[in-house]
Amino acid sequence: MPNHVMTMLSRHLLVFGMAASCLASPLAAANNGIPTHCQEGEIAFLNARMYRVETNHAEKILSLCADRETEPLARMVYRFGAIGKVEMELVASAQNKAGVSRQSDTGSHTGLISIRFDKGPYAYEVSEGLGMTTGIRLDVYRHKKKIVGYESHEDESKLVVINFDQASSPIFMRTSPFQPW
Repeated sequence: MPNHVMTMLSRHLLVFGMAASCLASPLAAANNGIPTHCQEGEIAFLNARMYRVETNHAEKILSLCADRETEPLARMVYRFGAIGKVEMELVASAQNKAGVSRQSDTGSHTGLISIRFDKGPYAYEVSEGLGMTTGIRLDVYRHKKKIVGYESHEDESKLVVINFDQASSPIFMRTSPFQPW
């Protein structure tokens, strides 16, 4: 085979190999290139690339994964960490409920929905802006005092299908957010 044909064939194989390795990755993006910590059989309600507010450094993925696509949900899992490495996992169930809340201002067409997972003195509050407010926020509290904050404008979310006005799933209870909007 001539050299130029071998070079062209090698390039095609290289491109094909790179594409195949991306598709085979267990953290391949669900949509829009955002990885997920959700496992097989779980439904991703949220995947977000999180930036620490103080540093604006992206390296963490936040995923909220549930047992089914619609309420009533029997289980939702909060997973947070670097790509391929879950650093924190919390499970909301009928025995260990997560708090849900909605804040809104109809005059300005803005709002915020939140899910809070508690573990001892710590609370992990995940919020999504609605209407003219956009983005995902994660605030971590210790004894109700904020200790760290993350934000994202790169997310795939279907949190709006959850009833934040009245707990429709046995894993949720209506609460007030730690940080009013």
